[in-house]
Amino acid sequence: MLAEVWKYSRMLRAVVQHLRSPLETDPEGIIRKEMEDRTDNFLAHATTVMSMPEHPYALMFRLAGCSYADLESSVRRDGLEATLEKLLEEGVYLTHDEFRGKKEIVRSGRHIAALASMWNNPASKGGYVQSSSGTSGRSVTTFYSVAAARHGENMGTLFLREFNFSNSARVSVAPILPGFGLFSAISTGRLIGGYDRWFATGGATWKNLHYRIVTRLLVAEAKLLGLRVPYPTYLEQNDFLPAAEYIKERLDAGDQAGMNGFVSAIARVAEAALSNGLDLTGCSALTGGEALTDAKRQLIESAGIRVYSSYATTDFGGIGMPCSQMSTGNCSHLMKHAIALVSRTQKSAWTDTQVNSLYATSLLPIAPRIFINAEIGDTGVIEKATCDCSFSKLGFDLQVRDVAAISMVTAQGVTIEITELVPLLEEKLPARFGGHSGDYQLCEAEAGSQTEIVLRIRPGVSAAPPNDILKHFLDEVKRVYGGSLSVVSWLHSEGIRAEVVPPVLAATGKFRAVRLLGASTQRALEPKRPAIEAKRARSAATGS
Repeated sequence: MLAEVWKYSRMLRAVVQHLRSPLETDPEGIIRKEMEDRTDNFLAHATTVMSMPEHPYALMFRLAGCSYADLESSVRRDGLEATLEKLLEEGVYLTHDEFRGKKEIVRSGRHIAALASMWNNPASKGGYVQSSSGTSGRSVTTFYSVAAARHGENMGTLFLREFNFSNSARVSVAPILPGFGLFSAISTGRLIGGYDRWFATGGATWKNLHYRIVTRLLVAEAKLLGLRVPYPTYLEQNDFLPAAEYIKERLDAGDQAGMNGFVSAIARVAEAALSNGLDLTGCSALTGGEALTDAKRQLIESAGIRVYSSYATTDFGGIGMPCSQMSTGNCSHLMKHAIALVSRTQKSAWTDTQVNSLYATSLLPIAPRIFINAEIGDTGVIEKATCDCSFSKLGFDLQVRDVAAISMVTAQGVTIEITELVPLLEEKLPARFGGHSGDYQLCEAEAGSQTEIVLRIRPGVSAAPPNDILKHFLDEVKRVYGGSLSVVSWLHSEGIRAEVVPPVLAATGKFRAVRLLGASTQRALEPKRPAIEAKRARSAATGS
């Protein structure tokens, strides 16, 4: 509790500092300068870590036989990405488990001691807080400085120009703290006058009371400082219709509408609209937090919503931003001024397939952490961008597509590390309800309108009702992660269930306690859309 008080008291001060700071007058010029300086910014980060002889990166560089002079020569001769790919092959990298402290770093037979604090950027002191999953009951907390928040607004300004969202009715479907909803509301308030409505998911419960109180205090503070920020409107469990109805109301009044939120939340709004005959043509949505699969895109677009996919993580910040021409697939422009991205083909322990694992390198001087070839935990394809948009003209000539998690379960925007879930499934559930390792399995599956989590229980293992086992599992998830966001979000959308069925095995017969199955287990939920299709047919017939 004291740690929570300390974190959010820092946020109170950060909000004051942020709102008293002016917006940049030339955000495009700042980003162009950062594009010009990306090599020098990388070398500055390398200098920082290499100047500390016992820093893990310094040791990795020495074991790879790479001095600073060698590094600088390679970057200026061959380019940044080519150099990073070579370093990756020579052992200068961090796996996802290594930088989170879940696995010891070993290179060339040398065991390298590391603490999570070693990745912190000494030049960045932050007051904004975001948390992601951690080990032994501790979440991994990232502190973003006010300077970093203001820098994010530069990209926000360019995005708004690209999509012309400034004059739209603006809607957020996002969680309260410790989720991203408040940060988004503050930035939107500074850039274009704020959201008209903030529909909060998973917050209307006593289990999240302390987060509701802190969120309300921070919104009240922002209002007192003159910012237009709406208090959250809490959605009832599994009911996304209020968001769809509000958007429809604004569209009928002649407005355009812009909406943002996790992919599954936007898909649930679309499903609510379809089920109730609401045509949301004229609404655009920016999604994130999980993969925008073909099934979800089709559902969202069938409600009349144009949808675009961004790419960001708590650990690495913004990675990809879509342009208005990226209206198919799961694709975004790589934000090259802030991050460098390379990939390596390797076998995923959780999908039993070869994947292009993505590795990120931080470039900005204000980045909260210094990462060089740190594994994100995602797979994706990096390629040349072919569109003629404002981002391409800015120098964002690479795009990343087909992004999907390979070491995390991601559903309703909640991310949980697989390495944390395995002990719950292989040890704690058998100890409590009977059975052995291999009798309980967690599967991620496409359910049309959202990504679902299925707890599979082998038949005959336990006499306990499946829902009792599920409740215990969720209680353990909440305890491990030191908060209720994941549990509340899953239960709010009814996105998790338990079934007494045999486990899913790989083609080789191998059992995995966690299976990232994606679209291969799609359980289609055909939306109810006759009212909309009838309306569109009448419009086509009359030419209106």
